[in-house]
Amino acid sequence: MPQAWSIEVELGVSDVSDDIVEELHEHLADCSPAVGTAPSGNLSVRIFIEASTARQAMDAALKEVTAAAKQTGINHAVAGIELVTEEELDRRLEEPSVPELVGVSEIAAMFGVGRQRAAQVVQRADFPPAVAQLKAGPVFLKWQVEAFEKQWDRRGGRPPKPVDLTELDREVLTALNAAHHEIENSGPVPGKATPEGEAQEIAGTGEVLAGWAFAALRPGRLCAAFPADDHSARAAITRLAKARLVSVETESTHDDEVVVELELTTKGERVAATQ
Repeated sequence: MPQAWSIEVELGVSDVSDDIVEELHEHLADCSPAVGTAPSGNLSVRIFIEASTARQAMDAALKEVTAAAKQTGINHAVAGIELVTEEELDRRLEEPSVPELVGVSEIAAMFGVGRQRAAQVVQRADFPPAVAQLKAGPVFLKWQVEAFEKQWDRRGGRPPKPVDLTELDREVLTALNAAHHEIENSGPVPGKATPEGEAQEIAGTGEVLAGWAFAALRPGRLCAAFPADDHSARAAITRLAKARLVSVETESTHDDEVVVELELTTKGERVAATQ
């Protein structure tokens, strides 16, 4: 069954005039073209093709692009080609264009240690390399730091500071952690938001979490819902955020219910595992 494919063809030519770009658009108008510059500086042409297989889509795209290039006077060879499904292209476009970064202060909060200890840890030979050196200090990719922490042997350093939690705090943290692992083990495709109404919901059980509901929206993003008049619930979320166990993204009120979208931090996962 035919499906839509996105094919980007890189031609071995640079410094193309605006007139040529316009001509390419005209010749490829039926393929929804996007003409630009590849990271290498070469001319890049992306078009959409309906085809049953990747091979058929690639052959058709090469034929369309090279023919259009010749009509505009471009006779340079193809330097590269990338083919993905339209669905995969949409998923990539939904991802943040800039990865989440952290400095020493953020790493200290993630690890539950002081800034001085965090500054020592980032000097380790097996710690991920900094992606930039600013006046404020080195900057790292957050996902690499999280991966390091999972295999980090803490026995050589000071243990993390204990976190004082109420019974409600512990129950909320445990429920969030359960929702987090539920979507990690059987959730939607990473990077693809779960459609509204299809979040994997884990209802609060027991007297402590009466009226609560939890859901995993997508990997990393959770939500907690509680009655709007439950002031202890709002206080629990505030305490967890202040202890850097969760990171609150948005909060909204629907009818008589408060819905909070948040992320469980690495520190929050670690503390939840001890509850």
